[in-house]
Amino acid sequence: MHRDKSFYLIQSVDLALRLLFFVEKEPRTLEDLKKFTGLKNDRLERILETFVDREWLTYNEESGRYMLGVRCFELGRSYFQHLDVRNLARPLLKRLVDLVGENSYLTTRIGYEVIYMEKCEVEKEVGILSRFGRVLPMYASASGKIFLAHFDERELDDYFKKVKWIRYTDKTKTPHEVRKELDLIRREGYSVNIGEYEEDVVSVAAPVYDYAGKVSYTVSVVAPAFRVPEETLRDKIRKATIKVAEELSKRLGKV
Repeated sequence: MHRDKSFYLIQSVDLALRLLFFVEKEPRTLEDLKKFTGLKNDRLERILETFVDREWLTYNEESGRYMLGVRCFELGRSYFQHLDVRNLARPLLKRLVDLVGENSYLTTRIGYEVIYMEKCEVEKEVGILSRFGRVLPMYASASGKIFLAHFDERELDDYFKKVKWIRYTDKTKTPHEVRKELDLIRREGYSVNIGEYEEDVVSVAAPVYDYAGKVSYTVSVVAPAFRVPEETLRDKIRKATIKVAEELSKRLGKV
């Protein structure tokens, strides 16, 4: 049966893409690639030479294997840079609200403050003031303490030297107390805030990692203290928040 030229062009592209994903799993020898593609040596070698020349693959002469080249890394990095994290987070925040029945947020940081950049909020007779679009100090918010816990020592020293400390409530912690808490946050993978910024508000937050392994965001749940006792915050709500944060991290490329 006759097929026009476009059919073979599409098939060639498909073959090239499948070959790249085959090498993505682990470095491959020429014999591995020959078995995988079913191609004769001359055609397969032309394809491989093109990939190597364009830096989609590299060839290690010592091991005799092909592996992914720098262009694959650059393409993946560009993909993650173009991701709209708010769109990715929105259905996950909705899932979190369905699980715990309280407001959920995606946060990031600007300098030494936390900004609430996406939300899913519940409608209840007694609620809390929305945090969407608000900017809070890092030391007095669950999300902020997540970011602080992932600062290196130099960044932490700089932070504690420069930030003006305000005691918002009787429960606002001192610099010494916050710094002491950071080790626990790193170990346990979550942070809580019990009335440290607003007397009658509690929250829990978990880190969201990007493709480079950096904590770029957090997922948090914020609720009235009278409706969510601390034990519930640290148990059911904590578990659900961590799970959603881990899922968002995966979608952002965390390995």
